[in-house]
Amino acid sequence: MHAITSRRSLTATIPVIFRVTLSLFLWTLGASAMDLRVTPVAPKDHRIVLTFPVDRAKVEALQRWVNAGHDSWCRDPQSVAAATLRRVSPDLAGFEPAALSLELESSQKTSAVYSFHSLDGLSTYRITLIRHRFLLSTSRSLRQTIWTPESVEIITRDARE
Repeated sequence: MHAITSRRSLTATIPVIFRVTLSLFLWTLGASAMDLRVTPVAPKDHRIVLTFPVDRAKVEALQRWVNAGHDSWCRDPQSVAAATLRRVSPDLAGFEPAALSLELESSQKTSAVYSFHSLDGLSTYRITLIRHRFLLSTSRSLRQTIWTPESVEIITRDARE
């Protein structure tokens, strides 16, 4: 009786083994035909643009303050860009303006654009500064006119591990 039971179980397992073997063969054949090239995924950029509204009375008062000999750094675009960067980024608030490595992207008589790249490489700040022409009557020359921030663009990238 024992021999009959083992023969029946053997005849029942042969089709199962055949199906499993055939399935593995087809999976292997399919996997070898697949295109397995890895394409790098570009990190996504997130952009935030902060604009600074112009209050003409306050800007003119600041120009008169600078003309009186106070805060002459407002005439230097790099110093104004550093102060603006420290204002919009709480992580950089403790840094001295000279310690921030700002790159000049473009400069014209009445506008300048500076960029700052964070140490981790995940953030970039683009600071746009302008000299308002309506200040010429107060400053008496374009060289004596103060720079004011117009906008800051903050570009952050996703960290890929």
